[in-house]
Amino acid sequence: MKNLWFVVVIFTGFSVASASESGLELKDGWHAEIITECAEDLPDMLLLSADGQHLYQSCETRANMLSPSLARIEIASGKREILIYGLGRADGMRFAPDGSLWLGEEQPDGLIWKIDNPDLLKAEQRADRYNFQSSSKHIQAITSAGVFAHEGLTFSSDGKYLYLADEWKEGCLYRYDIQGQVLKVFHAKKGWLTIKRPEDARIEAERLHGTWYNRMEDMELMPDGRILITETGTGNVLVLSDVGEQPEVKKFLFHPDIKHPDNLEWDAKRNWLWITDDSDDSELWAWDGKGLTLIASHTSAEITGIESAADGTIYFNLQHRRFAPDLTIRLQQK
Repeated sequence: MKNLWFVVVIFTGFSVASASESGLELKDGWHAEIITECAEDLPDMLLLSADGQHLYQSCETRANMLSPSLARIEIASGKREILIYGLGRADGMRFAPDGSLWLGEEQPDGLIWKIDNPDLLKAEQRADRYNFQSSSKHIQAITSAGVFAHEGLTFSSDGKYLYLADEWKEGCLYRYDIQGQVLKVFHAKKGWLTIKRPEDARIEAERLHGTWYNRMEDMELMPDGRILITETGTGNVLVLSDVGEQPEVKKFLFHPDIKHPDNLEWDAKRNWLWITDDSDDSELWAWDGKGLTLIASHTSAEITGIESAADGTIYFNLQHRRFAPDLTIRLQQK
């Protein structure tokens, strides 16, 4: 995995199979099926439960007590239930080493929420994001993790840190020490600098001259411990190496056919990196370390929330479908 930083320019051709009722166009050798409909809940990210039986789904709806924020889908039956209402544009989410689910809000005053024992959480919970309250003791706002547009987030390999990306045209990269509850901002020359007032993270990051990027989206932990970050404003996929005293961010991948890289997912079954492109025609690409292959595309919906299972099954959402409900899709190789 040490030679993954170079720029890839190889492209594998795309052969379109007949479109399914979802409107997807697929490369030959792949099959897609609908798991469930999601109404107009703006389904965004997905996480597969530890037992592989459920998908957790963030909903990018605006904050009010009637707007879904986190759903749970039973894969076998397609049954979908709303676990939490009330957050603002719920987006990025990851499981912590202790099994809790950490969920971010993608808006300028966005918070990180921690959900303990999500598999046991009862449906129809409410969160009051303005007063940092909820209807369940298992749902709590982590204000010390910073206030900004939380889209990309992931944990370090050892579980000590949560890395956070501010999805803004001048957004910075942050590291949150979970045990010490200390937030730091990345500086390309000075390393990690402490944010004293997490509620004013953007202001403090500016005062500290934190290194900023152009609209960072998703983050993904690689097997070698490095972290990939999509910078959709530039088309770059970046890589963070946080070893020793001096962390480093470099360009990992750029290809002119991927104009707005959005979601990332490491596929341990195939040793592939999945990348979604949030362009006019939304696309799903796979990178095998040498070349890129276009696997799926959609002309009138956004492919988002890519998630892989141990057996190689791929899950994602179709958001913003034109004149049709949003969908959750299962993708498999024939």
